Amino acid sequence: MLALRQATEGLVVVFSHGCGDYLRGGEYRSRTLDETVEIERFLTRSDLEAFAGKAVFCMSCDSNGLAQASLDAGALAFVGFDEIAFNRFSSSGDPIGSHTLVKHCQELLFAPAVKAALERFVTGRSTLDGAVDYMRLWLCKNSVGYVRTYHSVRERREVAALALRMKDGLSYHGPSGIRFTIES
Repeated sequence: MLALRQATEGLVVVFSHGCGDYLRGGEYRSRTLDETVEIERFLTRSDLEAFAGKAVFCMSCDSNGLAQASLDAGALAFVGFDEIAFNRFSSSGDPIGSHTLVKHCQELLFAPAVKAALERFVTGRSTLDGAVDYMRLWLCKNSVGYVRTYHSVRERREVAALALRMKDGLSYHGPSGIRFTIES
């Protein structure tokens, strides 16, 4: 958080669990306490000024709920997501997702889509809003290709459908035309 607050500009890329009100932290080993410490709420609505002057790509459940507040706190732009339903549960709360569904969606569709979009942005080949549009197109094209290629995967249509649902929840907030530049 200190590094985020000290930076006056840049691109912030967040991959974490969260909701429309906060982003979760991770676990770290405290040298002073000699124990593992878990940060439940790394960034809350009251911390969003840390995004001031920065473009934010926030892949977290319901991060679209933080978009307007982030812009109001000074973020240049915000890329957010609706629900990211890798883990699914029955009405009684029991996990029902399969390992294949999660692994294939994350590793074969979503991770490469994020990589392709961010690469287009940071190399200057696209604006941030253009990179988001590209990511949506990439997910559409490659979800169809996945279904056609992975005949041996029983859940292949579910994998593609999950990727397409995530694509539908991907949103760009802020002015168009923001470019990534590296000053010499």
